[in-house]
Amino acid sequence: MTNSWRKRTLALAGAVTAFAVVVAGCSDDDGDTSGDGVDLSVLGEADAASGDPVEIMFNTPGNKSSAYTNETEVAEATVKYINENLGGINGRPIKLTMCFDELQAANARECANKAVGSKAVAVLSGTPSNPDTIAAVTSPAGLPYFMVNGGGKESLTAPNSYVVTNTVGGIVGLPAELAKERGYQKAAILVIDAPLATQPITGMGKLVFGNAGVELEVVTVPPGTADMTPQVQAVIDSGAKLVQVLGDIPFCTGAFKAMTTLNADIDKVAISNCVSSESAAQIPGGYEGITIRTTEDTNPDSADRKLFNAVLQKYGADGKEDGATAFRSLVAFQRSLSGMSGDITRESIVKRLNAQPEPVESPLAAGLTFQCGTKPMAVTPNVCSGGIIAGTSDKDGNVSDVKTYDVAPLFKMPAAG
Repeated sequence: MTNSWRKRTLALAGAVTAFAVVVAGCSDDDGDTSGDGVDLSVLGEADAASGDPVEIMFNTPGNKSSAYTNETEVAEATVKYINENLGGINGRPIKLTMCFDELQAANARECANKAVGSKAVAVLSGTPSNPDTIAAVTSPAGLPYFMVNGGGKESLTAPNSYVVTNTVGGIVGLPAELAKERGYQKAAILVIDAPLATQPITGMGKLVFGNAGVELEVVTVPPGTADMTPQVQAVIDSGAKLVQVLGDIPFCTGAFKAMTTLNADIDKVAISNCVSSESAAQIPGGYEGITIRTTEDTNPDSADRKLFNAVLQKYGADGKEDGATAFRSLVAFQRSLSGMSGDITRESIVKRLNAQPEPVESPLAAGLTFQCGTKPMAVTPNVCSGGIIAGTSDKDGNVSDVKTYDVAPLFKMPAAG
């Protein structure tokens, strides 16, 4: 169940960048447009990097794992884009080394040890399978570890690790914020009874919902439960006016079907890996009206999406959108270091990220920014953003009307004494 859930999380974690790129309108016949209608002019003017390369290791499950999502191809395409169009990292080209862990902690540890013993100045990941294993090696060695999604206790708190996306904020912060915003006194979380899902709720649910002034009811469901009617009825009976559903696609499908059966008059919230167009047909009414927490804005008309499509088309990764967390990681890293003075070393990168001078736009996140070193989430100090994004789903699971939510205040620890 865990690996299956993780595969869908990786596949949906999505991608692209929010650079200050002026997006050209539709090109005419003389424009720089591919045969597939992708506008390559959004890549901007060439700005080639030169000089000694900056060596970076990229950790990913790899194509032999059950969670393969084309991160390898997208990472390689992204490096070409950065080196040819963005001047690399402060004028120097990136030299990328891929290291595959195949979802195995031992392999992840080997990747981290290789990186520490190499000339790599940083380890990057999109959505890593074993972030704590890597951080346990890179942190004491002073090697920066930079990722888009994910993280456990070690990687979210240990020095020299940085997480762009506020994943934990989405799990407990969004339902608390929405309940507070809508004036509800009580909300519920219906969650699969697996440590990956329950630990963030157990660890932070009471704090977050308490700060929101909302009572929380947690209802767990054993993996493989076919009929969730009793658990959904328990949510209804609790008096909750909003419910967050947290699990994989089969779990969420069963939960939403049970809610329909019981005609539950309750606001529904879910995370993106709860949703698939294939499962929508199994739910009466589909996902219509459900608030979905997502890690990316999928608006095809956004500048970010157009840029991402152009990078895939130009640099040989067309059709590999599911590996886009690699793009987000590399581009976010490049942006974080933009304008940095002096040599680019492990020490200088750590110094820069620990005191990033200004916020920058998070890749494909509807304008959401991140600023490492500011510690917006006191309980997870390595998270670089206090904000999350969410939108409203149609019946097929397509999310629109994406908005940003600042949930960091809900994670504020009570004053001592």
